[in-house]
Amino acid sequence: MKEIKWAAGSWVIGGHRDRFVDYHEAPAIDEKLTRLAKDKRIKGVEVICPYDNIDAAAIRPQLAELGLKVSAVLASGINDFRFQLGGISALAENTRVDALGELKKAAELAQALDCDLVNVWPGQDGFDYAFQSDYANAWDKMLTSLRDAATSYPDVRFALEYKPYEPRASSLLPTVWSSIVACQELDLPNVGITMDFGHAVLAHENPAQAAALAARYGRLFNVHLNDTFGRFDDDFLPATKHVMETIELLWQLKQLDYNGWVSLDMSPARQVPEEAVTYSLDVLEALWEKASSLDKAALNVEGGDVISSWRYLWQHLLG
Repeated sequence: MKEIKWAAGSWVIGGHRDRFVDYHEAPAIDEKLTRLAKDKRIKGVEVICPYDNIDAAAIRPQLAELGLKVSAVLASGINDFRFQLGGISALAENTRVDALGELKKAAELAQALDCDLVNVWPGQDGFDYAFQSDYANAWDKMLTSLRDAATSYPDVRFALEYKPYEPRASSLLPTVWSSIVACQELDLPNVGITMDFGHAVLAHENPAQAAALAARYGRLFNVHLNDTFGRFDDDFLPATKHVMETIELLWQLKQLDYNGWVSLDMSPARQVPEEAVTYSLDVLEALWEKASSLDKAALNVEGGDVISSWRYLWQHLLG
């Protein structure tokens, strides 16, 4: 891995809100693309199906003109109000079939945009209370839905974006390990994992370790960068809370020779979005340069001498 393929979610440009305030309205997809492409380092864009309201034929020329490639299509339709009690794991067959239909719509949009990756975040699949879920049955239903989608579109990769909670109090795919188990049970080459930095932190994981574990099983398909205090999915600008962990993740991606996209998944609610993109890439590229030049022997990651390792880290990073 010599260089990183930088991407950004279309949502970075707008649609930022909390419970009290709307900060940036979400513009149409053509404006999102134009504004993201102002930073020429962005070569990929993740779009949302169906909420970006994309006409594939209409935006293909714009993508070519801007030098952008669709890096992933997010199947977010599986998380809307229809699926408040579960989507791809719903026990009600008609609900589950509808959710599976959303996955297939995302796959078809991906193919129409020359993209081979669908990002699957099953946010409404989970539970809030004890005795609210037949856990084993829900797991089986989820895998059945994923198998149907993945075998129907063998040329499209489906990346499971795990998250421990929100909007459900407990998610059906809460950790990297649960995602690995799902991938291994399905045993399909086109089902893998999106490792989201903030989601890993919320799951009390180390993002670098989560990436290494997913890659160990050949399942690391996509990486989302952001940051968080660890209490909520803040989607802060990368390396604003967990600097050393971000450096470690970048270093780990280099060790893994990861060749997928690294995408900005952040919500710059109180910042100008384009400025947030440029700032984030400036910082990440500086950290990538530092991480890339770390001497593995000097790091002594297997030696257990943390003082020696961190002394070297600080001398190298501050030098």
